[in-house]
Amino acid sequence: MDSHDEDALYEAALAVAVGQAEHDSGGEGVGAAGLADDGAVLTGVWIDAMVDSACLCAETGPISEAHRTKRKLTASICVRWTRTSSPSVLAACGVCQERLAVFGSDLLIGVADNTERGFRFESLAALRPSPWWDSIDADTSTN
Repeated sequence: MDSHDEDALYEAALAVAVGQAEHDSGGEGVGAAGLADDGAVLTGVWIDAMVDSACLCAETGPISEAHRTKRKLTASICVRWTRTSSPSVLAACGVCQERLAVFGSDLLIGVADNTERGFRFESLAALRPSPWWDSIDADTSTN
């Protein structure tokens, strides 16, 4: 993925976050964008709920759409926007990393950094250098 693709993915997630913030009483929005292997950009929004465990991360939209359309995600980014602060990139939480893992450990995830752009992409393998499934693979290969 080149910097043009990275910027386009960021802009797609930002647009969704801004759109969501327009309808939020607190002026906050969180959007995600996933890049599919065929070049399609799939988006989603944070869904709040009365009980925190029932909330849905913005990444669940692109993940669900990829599964529904039988696509493979190759990259994912999540952006938070409020009326009172600059946009910020949110790295995929642990649960979303688990959800994204089905697309492979080479999937790229947007993470915040201190560059002028404010983000970079890291592979899922770099974010999770010792995933639990490696232990299972090791157990089954020795039997």
